[in-house]
Amino acid sequence: MIGHHKKIAFVSTMSGCPWGGCEVLWSETALRLAQEGHAVAASVQGWSPRPKQWSALSRAGVEIDERLFTRIRLRSRAARALFQPLLRIASQRAFTRWVARQKADLTCISSGWIIDDLGLMNLCLRSGRPYAVIVHANAEQWWPPDKHAPLLIDIYRSARRVFFVSERNRRLLETQLGIELAHAEVVRNPCNVRRNASPAWPAENGSVRLACVGRLEPEAKGQDLLLQVLASEPWRSRPVSVSFFGKGDCEEGLRRLADRLGLGERVRFCGQSDDVESIWATHHALVLPSRYEGLPLTVVEAMLCGRPVIVTNVAGNNEVVQADVTGFLAEAPTVEHLNSAMERAWNQRHQWEAMGQAAARAIRELMPADPAGDFARKLLDLAGDNRP
Repeated sequence: MIGHHKKIAFVSTMSGCPWGGCEVLWSETALRLAQEGHAVAASVQGWSPRPKQWSALSRAGVEIDERLFTRIRLRSRAARALFQPLLRIASQRAFTRWVARQKADLTCISSGWIIDDLGLMNLCLRSGRPYAVIVHANAEQWWPPDKHAPLLIDIYRSARRVFFVSERNRRLLETQLGIELAHAEVVRNPCNVRRNASPAWPAENGSVRLACVGRLEPEAKGQDLLLQVLASEPWRSRPVSVSFFGKGDCEEGLRRLADRLGLGERVRFCGQSDDVESIWATHHALVLPSRYEGLPLTVVEAMLCGRPVIVTNVAGNNEVVQADVTGFLAEAPTVEHLNSAMERAWNQRHQWEAMGQAAARAIRELMPADPAGDFARKLLDLAGDNRP
């Protein structure tokens, strides 16, 4: 009924690239809310060209506001010194006007990491409007300095709810800030594969084919660790290949490293794939040596498709992967630990198909059937909370 409709605003802090895994939850939830008749707006970083996902949001009636000031690039040092403070002030003022104009029952800030855009989060705090925060990733090396910690504590404590995609990320932030977040909650992301996906086990033909799916950013995804393991003995002599799926600013650097290590045709760079199930129709297992994470969509998707996973024991990975049953955990993101986990996997490779089936059963028990719908209900409940 119209009387129960709410105004929900979303703020995406994504600024490193036009689209990524942390955009999926808020955007699909926004789409669902708009389809149900709620008023929905979104403040996003301006990009040219625009991400194709925005079109579906606009068609559904989501009002998209593009923050353009921060995309302006000034080449000279003098120009940056003179104009960047002015651009920052102009951007903050424009965002403040946007928040005030929305008069939202709830603003949901989707933050790539714990301090992704402190300025935007602070403006939401200062607006006096109710808000919630989604934290998509955290890492030990992101310890907030004393100059930022008090404001972060205020932002997170003042939120009606702080959502995390893994329990481990929540505990880490409480450690980093030295506080308890009693109003924190773990939520799940929608996936890019069907819930009943069941691609057939690929023929082996004497070769093991691994897929590493994720943005080409070794700082986060650790592809360099994998290349170094492949270049070492006995891996260099084994019939193992790796296909990298994804885009990123470090693709050329990774290609150079693969060439330097003499990996040749054992490594392929396949670009971005919109058909995730097709990846698992031709590959036997996922390998993702991340240095930090939230809970990688690619892990959940591989398990849904019945593939075992080889991952580092960071963030939420050990919350969904049972070691040596549904996958293999490297205890730390180092060459030595990754090599050890891959060696265990290699020794059990004849059990991979059965492990993949176990992974498919386990992940379906853990993941909700409708993450976007569940999250929409949570936001509407918070929007209906009449607390000041």
